[in-house]
Amino acid sequence: MKQLLLIFTKTPELGQVKTRLAQAVGNYRALAIHLLLVEKTLEVVHPLSVHKALFYSTALPPKTERHPEITYYQQQHGSNLGERMQAAFDWGFKKGYQQIVIIGTDLWELETATLQEAFTALASHKTVIGPATDGGYYLLGLTQPNPKLFIDKQWGWGSVLEATLADLKPEKPYTLPKKTDIDYLDDLLLFPDLEQVLQRLPKQG
Repeated sequence: MKQLLLIFTKTPELGQVKTRLAQAVGNYRALAIHLLLVEKTLEVVHPLSVHKALFYSTALPPKTERHPEITYYQQQHGSNLGERMQAAFDWGFKKGYQQIVIIGTDLWELETATLQEAFTALASHKTVIGPATDGGYYLLGLTQPNPKLFIDKQWGWGSVLEATLADLKPEKPYTLPKKTDIDYLDDLLLFPDLEQVLQRLPKQG
């Protein structure tokens, strides 16, 4: 079974990442938190015995900054998040992968076991979804293309999960435990170890 993990991330540019969090902590600290979340995500995905593709929002990193556990480096394409995710899934299916899971780099509480559970579930389910506490989802897994999941959604709003589940009816996707994306200061404050990192960062930008 060919398995692929798609990891979506923003290119680390000051003022272009964690913009909602930056309103409370400043651009410099928001960038630092973004980089920390990316590092944590890469640590979590490392033990998985699947191919991994890291999709950047704009420019790809130089080869000297690439990670040996990442199989592919790609750039996201599309005018909104739905188009970008669909393009990434289409790319993976065209390469012959039969189980594809997509995640972002916004979860401090992401665990390797959760990702492994998602791939295991795809052996008996067409779709796996990881609900986020903000009304979106932090993970989506598919065994075949499903374009309707990526259109007519208000990306970034709390209706995305509900609209996605409606598109899947009457199918019942495998549902993972709910987790919290780090988008706002209140999200970050839920995790004391991450908050401690924030307090140690200089207040710049």
